[in-house]
Amino acid sequence: MTRPTALRTLALAVAAALTVALTGCGDGPRAGTGADTSDASPELRKLIDAAKKEGALTWYSVPAENAAKAASDAFSKRYGIPVKYIRLTSGDLSQRYAAEAETGKPAADLFLQSYTPFIGQAAEKGWTTKLPDAQIPGYGEGYPAEYLFPKEGTAVVQIQPSGLAVNTTKTNGVTIKDWPDVLDPKLKGQIILVDPRTSAAYIPFWNVIIKEYGEDFLTKLKAQNPRLGASSAPATQSLAAGEAAVVFPGVQTIVEDLKSKGAPLAYAQPGATTGPEVVVGLSAKAANPNAARLFVHFLMSAEGNRALNSVPGSYSPLEKSSLPGRYTFNKDAGTVPKEKIYSLLGLG
Repeated sequence: MTRPTALRTLALAVAAALTVALTGCGDGPRAGTGADTSDASPELRKLIDAAKKEGALTWYSVPAENAAKAASDAFSKRYGIPVKYIRLTSGDLSQRYAAEAETGKPAADLFLQSYTPFIGQAAEKGWTTKLPDAQIPGYGEGYPAEYLFPKEGTAVVQIQPSGLAVNTTKTNGVTIKDWPDVLDPKLKGQIILVDPRTSAAYIPFWNVIIKEYGEDFLTKLKAQNPRLGASSAPATQSLAAGEAAVVFPGVQTIVEDLKSKGAPLAYAQPGATTGPEVVVGLSAKAANPNAARLFVHFLMSAEGNRALNSVPGSYSPLEKSSLPGRYTFNKDAGTVPKEKIYSLLGLG
C-alpha cells in the first residue's frame, strides 16, 4: 500500500470512529439479573426494584464514547438494566436537551454535561430535579463537599483536564509538552484552535492561560494563524487525519480512543490547567425516573465513579490527588469576560 493510500485509509477509519463518538448511540448489555444486591439498604433495594420494573435507561453524555460506554456497561452488569447513551458536544447537548425539555418529554432520563450556566438554567426552568431533592439513597454521604453544588442541585462526577493533542508525524521537529510550545514559529499554520465560542465550558481554561502567561499569549497564538475547530472531537479527527500538528486545547479521552484505532496521536498534559468538570442533570419528567436516580447513585459510588473514569484523561472527584499538580478548579480560574477572550484571539 502506498503512503498516500495508507493515509487516506487511516483518515476514513478515524472519521468513522468520530462519527460514532459524536452522534452515535451506545447500547449496554441486554437486561439480565445483574449482580447480587442483597446487601443493599432497604431504601436502595426499593429503588433497584422500581428501576428494574422500568427496564431501561437513556442518557446524554458529554464524556467521550469510551467513558460513556464503560459507565453504561458497568451499570447494566450491576443491575441488569439495559442502557442507551448518546454522545454529544457540550453546546449540542444543551440545545438538544432544552428543545426536548420545552415539550415536556425529554428523550434523556438524565445527562452528564460540563458545568456551565446551562446547569442552573435547567434547574430554574424546572427541566431538572435538584439531586438533593430527588430522594437518591445516601446522596452526598462521604462525597467531597467541594464537588457538591447545592444551589444548582448537582454534583461533579468527572474532571477532564485540558491538554495538548499532538499528531506525532506533523510536529516539524518541535517538542510539544507545555502551552508555550505551540508558539514555536515552526508550528505556524499547524494549530487547530477549539473555538471557545461553542461552549461556556472553555472560558475557565482561557482564564487560566491568561493568569499564567498574560493576555499577550493569546495575541501571539492568534499570530500563529490557527484554524478553528467546532469542538475537541472533530478537531482531533482532523488532527488524526494529518491536517495539523496540534489541537489546542485537547482532550485526552478522545486522543486515547483514536490512538487505539491506529491514529498517530500523542497527548501532553501541562501542569497548569483546568478543564471540563462534568456534572449531572436529572430530568424532572424522565420516562424512567427510578432508573435515572439509580444511575446517579451508581455514578457517585466508588464502583460507578471508577467505571466512568476508567479511561486515561478522566479523573475522579473521589481521587482528587491524582489531578495535574497545578490544576485550577473552574470556579477559581478567573473572571476575564468571554468577549475579551474572543477579541484577543481574533474571533468575532
